[in-house]
Amino acid sequence: MEEAKKEFLKYAESYLAYGEKIELKMKHTFRVVNLCEEIARKKGLTEEEIELAKLCGLLHDIARFEQYKRYQTFADSKSIDHGDLGVEILKENHFISKFSVDKAFEPLILKAVKYHNKYALPEDLTEQERLFCNLVRDADKIDILYLYTTGGISLPIDDDIFSEGILNQLKNESVVKRTTEETKADKLAISLGFVFDIAFQESIHILRKKDYINQEIDIYKNKATNPKLKEQLEEIRMIIHRYMDRREEDVR
Repeated sequence: MEEAKKEFLKYAESYLAYGEKIELKMKHTFRVVNLCEEIARKKGLTEEEIELAKLCGLLHDIARFEQYKRYQTFADSKSIDHGDLGVEILKENHFISKFSVDKAFEPLILKAVKYHNKYALPEDLTEQERLFCNLVRDADKIDILYLYTTGGISLPIDDDIFSEGILNQLKNESVVKRTTEETKADKLAISLGFVFDIAFQESIHILRKKDYINQEIDIYKNKATNPKLKEQLEEIRMIIHRYMDRREEDVR
């Protein structure tokens, strides 16, 4: 991992001239690496598997730098799917080999990179591929929720309220589809709905301990003057906590 980190920094730092957002993505990457390790250890994986999880985390957003250079945005909807682009970058001139990756694990890492940002995983993954894809997906979502609590991501919801369709998705404990957004507040529901796509109980426990859901809801509730929005945020809080209670109960 130490050699891989050096190579990652060398690559990422070559994009620093394109703005301060590059450094934010670098910091996000290393937090995801740490979360991958934490989840993997809680799951009782071997040291080799833990190192593999960390490598997947290190490379999951490798495309973000080139994406921002080309399009000046991290929004895939306005540019390119960064999971797919990441695979292209790592395959080009066998760039992945620079990260001290065992050739036997290259296909698995490429799948973890490709699918970390997709709405759902394909059905044809092996058990091992699904494990590492889910590790990265969980770690990535947890850190995105962290960014919502620290100001790294801030949404101008302007006292708008959640649409009925979005609230129903949350009530059904389903991941919110971006194509169903109707109001400004609906964008906030996308991140809150991440909880329902967390694969591992261990990840739920980490998220609960960090208290990101409460913090994110409180930030927007404290800004709100619309009583309906405040009421909806409390309803969403209750839905999410009830879900996390049940998920944690499964491992007690």
